[in-house]
Formats: sequence, C-alpha cells, structure tokens
Amino acid sequence: MLLEVDGRMDRTEPTSIISLVTKREPVLRAVGTDGRGKRELVDRLPISRSTIDRGIRELESVGLLVRTTEGYRRTLFGELLLTEYDQFTSKTEALLNGQEVLADLAPEFDLDTVLFEDASVVMTSQYAPHQPISALCSLLDDARWTQTVFPAVFPQVFDRWTTLGEDESIRDDIVLTDPVVSELVGSHSETLQQLLSEPRLSLHQVADGLDYGLVVAEGESTATAGLVVIDRYGGGARALVTTDAPKAVSWVRERINTQLTQSTPLSAPSVE
Repeated sequence: MLLEVDGRMDRTEPTSIISLVTKREPVLRAVGTDGRGKRELVDRLPISRSTIDRGIRELESVGLLVRTTEGYRRTLFGELLLTEYDQFTSKTEALLNGQEVLADLAPEFDLDTVLFEDASVVMTSQYAPHQPISALCSLLDDARWTQTVFPAVFPQVFDRWTTLGEDESIRDDIVLTDPVVSELVGSHSETLQQLLSEPRLSLHQVADGLDYGLVVAEGESTATAGLVVIDRYGGGARALVTTDAPKAVSWVRERINTQLTQSTPLSAPSVE
C-alpha cells in the first residue's frame, strides 16, 4: 500500500497492516460506516480514551478510517480489510476445531477449512477404538438418503446396510475403491452378495479413490457432511468429522459426485 508522507510515496508493508488490524480491531469495528465521535467510542468500548486516540491515529494514518463531520468512519479499504480479517478469524477458529485431527496428516492432504466449521469431531481412544464408526452408523441411521465413499472396509457400516429392513424410502449410493472390493470378495463375500441384492443400495467401484471416507446424509429437511479420517497404520477409522455447514456439505457432495462419475456400477457378475 502506498501512502504520501512529506511529499513522497511511502509503502506500508502488508504485515504491518495485518498487525495493526489485529491490534486495533475493536476501534476499527466500532467506528462503523456511518461515523462515530470519540465520546461515543469511549462509551462503547471497554478501553481507555488514550488507547482509542492512539488507535484512531494509527488507523487513519494507513487509510483504514477517515474523519468526517459525523465523527470517524471506516473507509472502503477499511471495510474490505475488516471483512477479510473476519473471514480469516472464522477459518482459524474452524481449524482449531480440527486441530487434533489435522496433527498427523500430511501438509498436502486435500481438505478444505469449511469441513471444520461448527463441526463435531469424534476421535478414537484407547477404550473406544470404534467410536468414530459407531457415530457414523448413527448418522446413517437417521438419514433417508446417503452418499458415501469408502477407501476401507468398516464391518459395522456394512452390517448396518444389510439390516435396514424393507423401508423403500431409504436410498444409499456407495462408492468403494478397488482394494475394498477385493477385500469384500475375499473375506466378506456373503455380505457383498447381500448388498448387491438390495434394490435400495447402489454400489459403485472406483480404481483411484480418495484416501479418506466421505458421506452426505440427508434427512427430511437437513443434510450433514461427514469426513472419515483413516488410520494409515491400522487401516481403521481414526476420526469422524461431521458438520451441517452448507459450504461443507457442498464440498463433500462435489467430491462424492466426482467419484461417482469416475466409477463403474458394481454388480454380482463383476465380483465373482
């Protein structure tokens, strides 16, 4: 950012602006866009008059607010930067929700921050190693229509699919990776045949799948997105992240639909 100082143009470093917004955010937010005087700011903010004065001087010096006849107000630059600051803060809070999940994942792991917005995280523990999958089954039980992508075999989930009963209003679209299909054929062939015989279930096979599980579970009027983090050593589920945030549901649904597009329908003859 270029500012005129003593007749010359001086550049303010972005890091300085970010630091200033973080430090003086209460003042920048309180002035609003209509204008407020210093007395009103003192009444509104739990900080001293001298701190408000310093904040106003610093924010005005970099063009984030301006003095008008109504008092001080944010400039367009200040308004846009405050919006970006709020978005950054929101994303940071979301990531903090998933900090334990993210700790052991590779830096290039393909995840979006939106998955952790208003999220519920269920982790494995020494005394409850199957807790994420149990939570996943509960999520599936409450849904009328689900879409899932699984890169690993979860017996509890497959058992759940085979015991849903005759409710024709329930629909499940299931994408399985090649290794999962191979394991089912070799060790769970009876279960696989039972799944294939269910008209409510649509099974698909994909060669190059994801390295995590995804689910979108829809009820009568709500949709929930789920992320299953796989234990790279044991092969089971390490964590389940669920959220109703619309952007997260859209992100998960988009990736499931991509997997469905790349998959082929799984049928009895193809697995014999």
